[in-house]
Amino acid sequence: MDTPTLVGTGFVVLAAVVWIVCVIYAYQNAPKFGRRAWLWALLTLIFSPLALFLLFVLPKKEPAAGTSHSAKKKSEQEALYEVPKKHH
Repeated sequence: MDTPTLVGTGFVVLAAVVWIVCVIYAYQNAPKFGRRAWLWALLTLIFSPLALFLLFVLPKKEPAAGTSHSAKKKSEQEALYEVPKKHH
């Protein structure tokens, strides 16, 4: 067995693992920055750490009004704790 070949193969495997971890990390964190998870996962798959770096450097985007799922969920939770008004 040729030692330089084994070392080179190890670096390729390590790079592939880091690349996949970057894709997963971008997919999980893109919504926190107001971005589309699948799009940033695809960009990271193509450009790897560069796209992940860009995701964190770009300013956060606020979700458009009415499209936020969390706003709907929050209003439902607020309705649960609303004190009913007494009618006399």
